[in-house]
Amino acid sequence: MQHVHHGLGMAVLALIMGTLWAAYIATHHEQLHGAFEAQEASIKTVEVQHHMQELDMDHTHAESASPHAHSATSDSHNELSHASDAHQHSHSGSLAMDAMQRLLRGHIHFMGVGIMAIVMLILVASTALKSCWQKVFGWTFGLGALMYPPAWILMGFRTVELGPQAAEESVLWLFGPAVALLLGSLIALFAVMAVECIGLKKRRLFSWAFDQ
Repeated sequence: MQHVHHGLGMAVLALIMGTLWAAYIATHHEQLHGAFEAQEASIKTVEVQHHMQELDMDHTHAESASPHAHSATSDSHNELSHASDAHQHSHSGSLAMDAMQRLLRGHIHFMGVGIMAIVMLILVASTALKSCWQKVFGWTFGLGALMYPPAWILMGFRTVELGPQAAEESVLWLFGPAVALLLGSLIALFAVMAVECIGLKKRRLFSWAFDQ
């Protein structure tokens, strides 16, 4: 187990962070939700004001423009309106609720991924892998457990401001590496266990990775 201690430490840290985050959400739920609702209302107010200004400008220009120009102006305005609707599309009907759900998922993933990392690292320690490769697994599982859940929290705080889809895209820089670390580690561990079960670890093709 000594070769994966660093990974186990990071996984336990993920569990601690998940517990602390759950406590924070529980004690600040109304404050967070109220802030998100106020932000959502403010954004909608600005959009309505902008919408009315555009209508006034279109109406003024349309009085002296040709029917074709008026139609083009209306089409342009409709496209702007549809783009705004798409930007603010909510999965649950409320951007504030979407944001809170994503913050809660941060806690769920801290706990779930942290426990998974601990179990996987115990399996890694039980294999005949050389110590250097066990250390690599410790880093990949540990870092993945610490990187994936915060992406959900960051996405939650950006949901109302950017919209659900744009908020997801804004954290891909963190989501991508975290998923790659976790998924790659799971696939690699499955391959290692398969090689051991089949009895191929002494073959020249695989012997470099195992203690004989």
